[in-house]
Amino acid sequence: MSMKLPMASSLHNLPSLVSFLGNAQRIVFLTGAGMSTESGIADFRSTTGLYAGGVDKSVFDIEVFDRDPAYFYRFARTFLDTIRQARPNAGHFAVAALATEFRKDVCVCTQNIDALHQEAGISAVFPLHGTLQTFHCRKCREPVESRPIWSAVAAGEIPQHGGCGGILKPDIVFFGEPLPQDVYAAAETAVRQADLLIVAGTSLAVYPAAALPACRTDACRLVIINRDSTPLDFQANLVFHESIGSVLQGAVDRLRKT
Repeated sequence: MSMKLPMASSLHNLPSLVSFLGNAQRIVFLTGAGMSTESGIADFRSTTGLYAGGVDKSVFDIEVFDRDPAYFYRFARTFLDTIRQARPNAGHFAVAALATEFRKDVCVCTQNIDALHQEAGISAVFPLHGTLQTFHCRKCREPVESRPIWSAVAAGEIPQHGGCGGILKPDIVFFGEPLPQDVYAAAETAVRQADLLIVAGTSLAVYPAAALPACRTDACRLVIINRDSTPLDFQANLVFHESIGSVLQGAVDRLRKT
């Protein structure tokens, strides 16, 4: 794949992004935790993230969960409720507008376990790290819709399956679990078919999701919007280190005027 030097990171480059968006038809977004921080959901690995704040990574370890699910649910009582209470921000709505208003073929490959892209109006979302919208039983493997489970978690209970009594686990990918292969395969296909790939809010440090940009064709433009530098900044056509909401909403607003 050809190497490209990024243009300077500045909102002054919004006209170039507007041009990319206007000319593209198949747009894929690869989003990470930084996409949702503007909705009040903390990220994991930044200097102000959950891990820096004292949360042990083992809380998301599947072996630890199976040994002591109470350890996860004590943490989840607050954290997962924060996710459930969050609402889409300007960045989410800007992505949705490209599909609903400008009739672009937009899909989102996200590392986030929230459903904010879906709530904003995007139907083609591939949750690479799973979703909080369903649980499953660790004993009988039966899937369970999440809504009635949250009251039990909020009350300090460990949710159990009403039939077999097994422990219920949210369908998010823990350390030690594989990514959902059908979802990842669909994401790879989407990136291969894209003419514009926008990486937003991810440092591209967590694999295999970080490998998805390598699936793009030489003709596919790459835009990176992330607070910190990423390993692919030098390959990108445009790099922004500003707020995702500011960049995407600003670009969509300008696109409306073209």
